[in-house]
Amino acid sequence: MEIPLLLALAVVLVLFYWVWIASPRSIEAGREQLLRAQGHASGATFFPVDPRRMLGDWDGTCVLFDPDVRKACIVFRGKSAHTVDFDYFRSWQLKWTEYPSNPVFRFQHVHFLFETTDFDRPTIRVAVPSRSDGEAWNAKLSILMP
Repeated sequence: MEIPLLLALAVVLVLFYWVWIASPRSIEAGREQLLRAQGHASGATFFPVDPRRMLGDWDGTCVLFDPDVRKACIVFRGKSAHTVDFDYFRSWQLKWTEYPSNPVFRFQHVHFLFETTDFDRPTIRVAVPSRSDGEAWNAKLSILMP
């Protein structure tokens, strides 16, 4: 009875190590390599990631900005990236759905909708955690791309 229990415990420990330690490190290393390659190809600096210059999150679409060279790196789900000039973005809008009857989560589905100059991808949606974060980023975008 002790051997199957020890074997099960060993399997659980290996899975725990893989899920909580090994896998996140490899994902982070892949993102680092992706951002370094994009920065090297465009002359911009996207790594190390400055959270003050990153709109969105790794689980969806995020945009990293380098205001010194006026470039942005659009990252899709942390797996693929596309570096563009600031002129790529024609306009942006902060959007949300409002539920007045819900006092706790009144503003939901908060996101930016960017209109681009790309025929194949005319719009890009970037989620933000809250309306106040969205308003802060709206002000930052007005400074970055007047």
